[in-house]
Amino acid sequence: MRSPSPVRQRRGFALAMSLLAIVVIGAMVAGGYLAGIQYYRIGRNSLVEQRAMAATELGLDSAYAMWNKSWNTQPTGTVTTLAYSAGDGSWVDTVRMTKLNQLSLLIVSEGRAGGFATPISARRRAGMLVRLNVPSVNQIGALTSRGTVTIGGSTAISGLDTTFSGWGCPPSGTGVAGAAVPNLSNLAWGGNCAAGACISGTPSLKITATAADTNTYFSYGSLKWPQLVAMADKSVSGTLTHVKASTVVSGGVPTCNRADNSNWGDPARAAPAGVCESYFPIVYAPGDISINGDQGQGVLLVNGNLSIQGGFVFYGQIIVRGTVKLTGNGNHVYGGVMAANVIDSTDASKLAGNSSIHYSKCALTTVFLSASTSTRAPQRSWIELF
Repeated sequence: MRSPSPVRQRRGFALAMSLLAIVVIGAMVAGGYLAGIQYYRIGRNSLVEQRAMAATELGLDSAYAMWNKSWNTQPTGTVTTLAYSAGDGSWVDTVRMTKLNQLSLLIVSEGRAGGFATPISARRRAGMLVRLNVPSVNQIGALTSRGTVTIGGSTAISGLDTTFSGWGCPPSGTGVAGAAVPNLSNLAWGGNCAAGACISGTPSLKITATAADTNTYFSYGSLKWPQLVAMADKSVSGTLTHVKASTVVSGGVPTCNRADNSNWGDPARAAPAGVCESYFPIVYAPGDISINGDQGQGVLLVNGNLSIQGGFVFYGQIIVRGTVKLTGNGNHVYGGVMAANVIDSTDASKLAGNSSIHYSKCALTTVFLSASTSTRAPQRSWIELF
């Protein structure tokens, strides 16, 4: 008789596999959760950083798009702080504009996002290099004319560099010719100007074919006559009397009334300083105009003929497509006058009375700097700082 075989013990492994599966699944769930959290945080951080960068670029673009011409004439090293706001939860922290030199400015904008209702925040900073697109006028002489010029009375024309107190002018530099014309036959003189005695400069009289070239009068470096006209701050016509600075009171504080068509800035440089001293408008006349007093500064563009009488004093550049007539007493121009005589070449420009034209590099530089537009540097104008 055989005894029964002993029962074999079979230890199970289901529990171990179950525990292992639970651990693996738990690790996968935890890993997925952590990965999801990480991706969420990365996405949230990226969004905040993008908002900060958008605010930074808003600061740069706003300063560039809403350019204030008063920045053009600031002294080198001047730092201007601006403020702009964004509407997406970010904000422009600071925009600082630094005048690097006469023609270049650096705009640095810093934007922020987050930091108030959220535990995260971002800060970005970028810079942009801006250059001034200054009109480049070929001022051959204090008076440059393509047509005939009649000089009489007690007129004085000087191509020697003239400076003024209160304008921050550098020392007088090299001047230009007193008068520049295509031919000697373009000049007729009398009174105290017999044989050109009233004309001085380096030289006093310049005969050059450049004075007959219309590009001299209508091409200004990268700008042309239509572009300069399009930059005009105001348009005038007819007879203008008592051109002078005017103010308007806002909140008890007087400000320069730039909307007034007879306000052409304030060249007097009084003490205390007038509110229109930094206003150098580009004034455009689509036809003939006549000016009778008082004073102005800037750039005057006349698409017809210009007549000045009655003690008018002007600081800056005058460019006329037709003729220029200065008659009577007290008419003085400090800067430069150009008469293209392309409207009515049979007529002559005329200077009489005790009128005077004085070349001034300081006046021309100042008004053209003020009138210039801003443009991004041609290469690498934008840089991300952090």
